[in-house]
Amino acid sequence: MPQSSLTTWLKKPAIITEPGPTNDNATNDNIAADSSAVNALNTSTPPDLLPCDHKGNVQTTVDATEKRSTPVARTSALPQPGRNLPPNVEIRACAPADLTALKRLNSVLLPIPYPDSFYREIIADPVTNNMTLLALWHDDPSKIGKAKGRLVGAIRCRLLPGTSITPGKPTSAPNSASGKTELLYLSSLALLSPYRGYGIASHLLRTLITRAVDVYGITSIGAHVWEANEEGLEWYRKRGFKVVEKELRYYRRLDPSTGVVVQRDVKVSDFLVG
Repeated sequence: MPQSSLTTWLKKPAIITEPGPTNDNATNDNIAADSSAVNALNTSTPPDLLPCDHKGNVQTTVDATEKRSTPVARTSALPQPGRNLPPNVEIRACAPADLTALKRLNSVLLPIPYPDSFYREIIADPVTNNMTLLALWHDDPSKIGKAKGRLVGAIRCRLLPGTSITPGKPTSAPNSASGKTELLYLSSLALLSPYRGYGIASHLLRTLITRAVDVYGITSIGAHVWEANEEGLEWYRKRGFKVVEKELRYYRRLDPSTGVVVQRDVKVSDFLVG
């Protein structure tokens, strides 16, 4: 998910292989601070993408008859910031029919459950829908736009007034266009493990950053990360995020319960296409 250490994420795989079959597939006591995002992210690129089970665990055997995808060029109406994606990947908005698969994805990868209202808002609120994207994998890239595809990743963000996630923190002066400064807050970000290493998560986030800058005038991005989620904290750090605060008992259902607030300003690299 896009916070950028560009040297790692701009390396395009020499061969695009097909991950194996995967199913299509917080209630934090304070859902306003609802991002345990990137709990299961891995910043390393797997040498091969092997078949996995519904939890994203790699299986040790491969069916000799398994079909491999042939990369096919495709176009997308969405902006294409950062590194190019494999042609098998479709990025699109979330529709009502996607909610069941999205709930499954988050329940498998994120450590806290989200209430139904979290998902209903994606459909009911136009701004939330505009700040939510899905990543679907198509074994046959020529079927993009025609077939359903396999949901492998998703991001949901929301807008916060000011430039600080934490209530009571000072904010910057309002911008002239909107009368206030907006912060893009990552509510959830998840990607199945066999599909990591292709820049999908980074692409999802960077796409929303560029959209939020253009449409809502945001100037910064932030998230809460579970203190025990060392992979997630490292992922953010490599993408320019700084730890600005630690909130005790933020994740009241987890042990440890501390939430780490990470944040950074919008930067030029968010808009680079490569």
